[in-house]
Parts: sequence; structure tokens; C-alpha cells
Amino acid sequence: MNNQLSVGEWICQDFGRYLKSLEAEGRCIFLPCHVDSLDLMNIGRFDEKHLDFDDVNVIHGNNGRGKSTIVRAISSVSGSQVGVKAGQDRGEINMRLSDGSVLHQDVFNAENVNCIVLDCAGERLDQERYRQFLHYLRDLDVQLILTVGRTDIHNKIRSTFPDCRFIQLD
Repeated sequence: MNNQLSVGEWICQDFGRYLKSLEAEGRCIFLPCHVDSLDLMNIGRFDEKHLDFDDVNVIHGNNGRGKSTIVRAISSVSGSQVGVKAGQDRGEINMRLSDGSVLHQDVFNAENVNCIVLDCAGERLDQERYRQFLHYLRDLDVQLILTVGRTDIHNKIRSTFPDCRFIQLD
């Protein structure tokens, strides 16, 4: 029996580890369902911002335009920082504040990943590895929300995901 991995299997394991390392840094979020839209009011640099999402989304803009703010907003409302008890599909967090208000957060088990949110995930990869990474993500068949700061990779993204939605932040 041959224990050697094929090139494709090695790439999948390698990029799987890469995604997990980005998750540990807070730059990758795994969600159990798609994100339809996001509304921000007085968050980060935004007075008001509404974003609609498709299957593949690329949020791009110069530094300081709010790309990471959008990822942190999704992370904060998704409950992705805490895990659901083993064997359960969902949990909830309720926190009462000293002014009497209550903050509530539903938390879902993301074992069955249907959406991946990545904050500038390709910045550390050379052009060829980034191309391979995009193909890996495409083959996962999940909703993607990517932030990119580099405009030189837009054509690679468009060729891998011809129907992607580009969202320009000014």
C-alpha cells in the first residue's frame, strides 16, 4: 500500500493548514450558512454601509478603506470566536450590562462550512501559489467573501471566478 500523497492531496492538506493558520490569526472565518447582506452604522470608518453578497465576493480598496473592518464585523456577529458545545448545532450568549441592556448572540456550529470569509489571505503567497489557492477555494464549493488590497491579483480572481462580485471601497 502506497502512503505517498498525490500532488493534489498535498496541496489540499497544505492549503487546509494555511486556512487554519489564518483562522488562528483572526483573518479567516468559517460560517455554517451564506451571508446575504451586511449593514454597518458608525462602525470603523463607515457612517453607514450596506453590502449585498453573491456566491463569490471580492472586497477591494486601498489601505484604510474598511476591508478588515467588514471582516471583523462579520466575525463579531457570527459568534465565530467561541465554539458550540460538542454534539450541539447551536448555542447562544446573553450578556446583561450595567445600564440594563442585554446583548444577545446566537452561535452556530460551523462544522458544515458553507461560507469562508478571508481577510487579505493571499498577501503572503507568490503569484503561482495564489493561483493554486484560488483553485483550491473554488473546488470547496462554498460562498467566499475575500478582501484584497493588491490590484495585481484581480485578473487571477476573475479568471478563477468569472461571476464574482467585486465590491470597491472608497
